[in-house]
Amino acid sequence: MDDEPVNLRILGSLLQQKGLDVGFASNAAQALESLKYRVPDLFLLDIMMPQVDGYDLALQLRSLPQTERVPIIFISALDDTDSKVKGFDAGGADYISKPFNPREVVARVFSQLELKYYRDQLEERVKEQVLEIETITMTLVEVLENANFYRDDETGLHIRRVTEFSKHLTNHLDIPEQKKREIGRYASLHDIGKIGIPDSILRKPDKLTPEEFTVIQQHPIIGHQILDRDTIPPVAKNIVLHHHEKWDGSGYPNHLKGDAIPIEARVVALSDVYDALRSRRTYKPPFSREKAETIIAESRGVHFDPELVDLFLKTKEEFATIMDTYKEVTE
Repeated sequence: MDDEPVNLRILGSLLQQKGLDVGFASNAAQALESLKYRVPDLFLLDIMMPQVDGYDLALQLRSLPQTERVPIIFISALDDTDSKVKGFDAGGADYISKPFNPREVVARVFSQLELKYYRDQLEERVKEQVLEIETITMTLVEVLENANFYRDDETGLHIRRVTEFSKHLTNHLDIPEQKKREIGRYASLHDIGKIGIPDSILRKPDKLTPEEFTVIQQHPIIGHQILDRDTIPPVAKNIVLHHHEKWDGSGYPNHLKGDAIPIEARVVALSDVYDALRSRRTYKPPFSREKAETIIAESRGVHFDPELVDLFLKTKEEFATIMDTYKEVTE
């Protein structure tokens, strides 16, 4: 980009002779408009431009997702140190002073293109490795889910519903996207600790005695011990250990209160209880949707995070839809 036609011709011809595909713009508006049709591998920008100078254009390019990583070389008659520093601060990768040496321009352009090529290759490889790791992680999660399923009297659809409820809640929360993904990924493991609970208690068709309930209360600790590895994300461990904590501090196993309970555990706690209320168990019939919603509402600030209860009540139609979508055949 340069507002002097002669500079465009000289630079364009020089780079085209080296086999490069070159686009031209005489102002910032033209440069930005050209991005609708293709995104270049390199920008070569003049600084002293009418209306929008090269510095401001560079800042705009850095703010666009499709060009934030594309290298920028400034080429300008401004040869003082302050101008060069300002160029680098604006996101420039290199700076060429006018009048320029053609060999220097070619060398610097090809150097930046080579760096971009290797960076792109590295990023692609990292993406492949991340995908591979995520695939392995999801496979392990499914294995743990299956292990828990065969030890508990609850069905796989319970696991699926709790996961979908949790995803739904987190999509409405102002939390990092990475945490949202991890909550959706690991919500299904919330009761993995039940693997360590005796069948005589876990599958008992009647109401548990106080002593038996004390044993059941160990399953978050057992689950946390299963996942207590440095390579397991904290979100997964928090969900397993804290999903029976209550907002007022009366939960278990650590009697955490309020915001001391990790948000991921608060989300899964509400999701898990709503599903339990709406589902058939050996010791109770399923509650109606209205009854379950009333219980959740009345538990605001007692069992559940008030913000999450408010969100639940605002989006209860979506909860009901998820429940119907993954409804047990026997219900």
